Amino acid sequence: MGGRPVADYVIRALEQSEVEKIYVVQEEGANLQQVLAAGSKCTFLTKDKNDSSLAGGFLFAMEKIAQAAGSSAPQKMIMVVPCDTPLVTKDNFNVLIGKAAGKAADMIITIIAARHLEKRFPEKHFRSVYLAEYKENYTMQNIIFIDGDFIQFKPGGEPGERNFNFRGWDAAVMKRVLDGINSVENLRHQPHFHDKLFLLWLLTKGYTSYIFRFMVDLAFRRLTMVRAIRYLNGADHMHSAFIESEQAEFSADIDHPQDLQGLAGIAWQA
Repeated sequence: MGGRPVADYVIRALEQSEVEKIYVVQEEGANLQQVLAAGSKCTFLTKDKNDSSLAGGFLFAMEKIAQAAGSSAPQKMIMVVPCDTPLVTKDNFNVLIGKAAGKAADMIITIIAARHLEKRFPEKHFRSVYLAEYKENYTMQNIIFIDGDFIQFKPGGEPGERNFNFRGWDAAVMKRVLDGINSVENLRHQPHFHDKLFLLWLLTKGYTSYIFRFMVDLAFRRLTMVRAIRYLNGADHMHSAFIESEQAEFSADIDHPQDLQGLAGIAWQA
């Protein structure tokens, strides 16, 4: 976009923000370090070519971070950021970092009022749900924060065995969450009728009671973020929290070629 790789916009914003260290996860052969003007904060990681899934990249990054920190090093907050949001700025990141710093949770998700997105990107479709406490529709953004202490490093494991784990998760929970990550990612690129198929998938993966209560709350317009977080905590055995964002730029990701054309026009106007 504008003669630069899309990821370059995100990395430069991160480098100018309060973030201390940046891990860039890339596919084999991408060689981003050769085309990006990255600074000293950046470390480039090339993931296993046998697993190109979103969940695989996430696990790979968490493992490398755990290795770098070691078992005795103080753990810090980890922010997971997509590479296809070229409109973000250092100020966008710093605002969210400041909000997340005030939360004590294993994982923090980010939500934003749909009206902010509809105003900024009227041509782009966003899935949203009605939240009773706010009396309007909200959508999630693809920015999450993970407490470093939630990741437990296990040095000296068997060859091929993952050398870290998430506190309180057994193999069944890990697989369910990773399958969910990949399904959500695939859902972003599918027509709207796949929403129902995704819910059916969730019902087969041990989320039955949580999905039922979620859908009842949604149907009667009584869903709140407090209830949604409670369902998430129960389903995935962790302590979650949320922060509210007003940074529409984090939702300006690229799902289709027309998204790139539209964002290039917005960047040019700015």
